Amino acid sequence: MGTFQVNPAAYAGVTVLPASIAEQHLKLAGPAQLKVILCVYADASHPLTPEETAQRCGLSPEEAADALDYWRGNGLLLAEEDLPRTAEPAAPEAAAEKAPEAPARVFAEAKPTRLRRDQIAARIAEAPEVGFLFTEAQARLGRTIGDGDQSSLLLLHDYYGLPVEVILAICEYARTHGKANNMSYIYTVGLDWSKREIDTLERADEELRHLESVHSRWGEFCEATGMRHGKPTAAQAKYFGVWLDEWHFPMSVIALAYEEMSKNTAGKISFPYINKVLANWHMKGVQTPEAVADEQKRFAEKQEQAAAQKAKGYNGKAKPAEQYSQPASYDIDRAEQKAKTSVPKLVKKEKR
Repeated sequence: MGTFQVNPAAYAGVTVLPASIAEQHLKLAGPAQLKVILCVYADASHPLTPEETAQRCGLSPEEAADALDYWRGNGLLLAEEDLPRTAEPAAPEAAAEKAPEAPARVFAEAKPTRLRRDQIAARIAEAPEVGFLFTEAQARLGRTIGDGDQSSLLLLHDYYGLPVEVILAICEYARTHGKANNMSYIYTVGLDWSKREIDTLERADEELRHLESVHSRWGEFCEATGMRHGKPTAAQAKYFGVWLDEWHFPMSVIALAYEEMSKNTAGKISFPYINKVLANWHMKGVQTPEAVADEQKRFAEKQEQAAAQKAKGYNGKAKPAEQYSQPASYDIDRAEQKAKTSVPKLVKKEKR
């Protein structure tokens, strides 16, 4: 077959995509993930929920959510919580009523607001640790950070209560895992740590050791399953950590769950499906490849029995049809003679 080229007439309608999708993700992303990113960028002005995305792409909500999280983890999508709302200018009356002790910390009560440049400058002037945070973050990330990035870091510190050293630990971890340019990732991790009260350097070190362990074993997982190598998304890493560190599955069993997923999803990668398989095995105490084989054998036998009963007309309530084909346990001649000499008793049916 010959070569192919773009049809110029198709440019009547164009969807613009980031170059990184073609340069970095064509080999790493699966069919569901590519469907989702095309769907989202084709209607970029309309934020989509996982349910809407699933409907448009012909996927399950779990598959759509997993794919959205993949692109979010790689910095091509932002979730609602990644985008602090732009602060509304304060009314003159409200500004006059403010206490002079807090000139720059202007936050909405329900959600944090993205800080303006003058607010950031005021915080640097009143709190030396804020200036240190920005300077050291630039050193850890290996790049300069603008107003948007400074606002995100300041919100993690002022609104979500993370100490400077904890935020810098996240920045260092992001740089070592190729996410230095992804402030959305840093902000999302910070939100998660704040919710889980990882707010000391000791707790941060413990969490980072856990994440390092997950990432170091990710390559082993890819080798065992044949999955393309790449960095796990935040959701994938979370699943992976549960399987390894909470349920204590060996990699060989996780690979078997991956095989189950592949057989039942037409090759589409679905970590929620793998998680359901492993959750079932964990509940039954199935922890080794041998135990998995026994469980699969029992399941196959049950399936065969059910299929055989269905083929014989057994509906689960009536007696199997085969019972009616067995030799009679009574004397047919005697029964016929009794029928001729006996008068059947009629029973009046009750009205319903």
